[in-house]
Amino acid sequence: MDVLVLDGGASSEIQNLGFDIHKDPLWSSRLLITNPGAIKQVHKSFLEHGADIIQTVSYQASIPGFWKYANKTEEEAKALMQKSVHLAQESVEEFWKDYQKKAEDSDSTITADRKRPMVCGSLGPCAVKFNNNSEYHGNYIEDVTEREIIDFQRPRISALVEAGIDFLALETIPVQKEAEIVTKLLREFPNVKPWISFQCKDGNHTGHGEVFSDAVQSVVQDGLVKYVGINCCSPLYVTPLLESVQRQIKDYSLEFVTYPNSGEIYEEEVITSVGRFTGDNLMAKFAPTVPKWIDLSATIIGGCCQTTPKDIQLIVEHVSLNLKGHQSTVGET
Repeated sequence: MDVLVLDGGASSEIQNLGFDIHKDPLWSSRLLITNPGAIKQVHKSFLEHGADIIQTVSYQASIPGFWKYANKTEEEAKALMQKSVHLAQESVEEFWKDYQKKAEDSDSTITADRKRPMVCGSLGPCAVKFNNNSEYHGNYIEDVTEREIIDFQRPRISALVEAGIDFLALETIPVQKEAEIVTKLLREFPNVKPWISFQCKDGNHTGHGEVFSDAVQSVVQDGLVKYVGINCCSPLYVTPLLESVQRQIKDYSLEFVTYPNSGEIYEEEVITSVGRFTGDNLMAKFAPTVPKWIDLSATIIGGCCQTTPKDIQLIVEHVSLNLKGHQSTVGET
């Protein structure tokens, strides 16, 4: 089974470069306007540390968001969303040319067997339009209609698909109902390779409180969605979440995308309503569990908030060790 490594927390890396995006309602997508070069710098850093897939800096981006917070027309906003794809594609192209050149160098330690990296379009849930961090609990779901969710997501998906993405991530979705709605919307885009990724508050429940295995079953039952994700939760939750699906869904060809955050806990300051991550970084501890996730059908593995290029390199190393161990076992039989 092929396993691909996803990149890590691009937005937190952008902050590490010195950009104050935490209070910006456009978040990292602000740099599509102000500093696209910094976005490419972050993309290339993850590629240089082994990522097979990089995600566009479009999680918080939307047509109404660019209109409201950057005074952009609908046409300009769509162009900015597509620019997020083009920057990722350019980063891959420039990295790949350099990589191939080094691989041809007889003195280089780089091997020529790496595959050309791919680009995944990143879109957050309907929560991003509220700019209040509600993707961590989903309590907004009673205040929005199915039509509002579809009308918000359709032009976002369309813009990224038209720009030529390899994958589409509808991610950090905290509510089963919203996941079901966007799954239906995906029928309008039959040529895209999507994944639906849930934000989970523990080892058994979505951020809103539904049983995770029930939520998974609700989005895969018609066969449209092949990949289901778990992202921006503690890495400690990933194994029990995957195991819960294995227990409930016995007959399926489902593959998982797992990209937890570093293990630090997201907290929102009551006075300012600005969130921040606190606690310990668990990356060094969770990277060795990657083979377990692979055994539980995870085929795309990476990181979310607070995970760095070096963290992704750790995952690459453990994926490689798992592959070598599998080959060794096969050779012994």
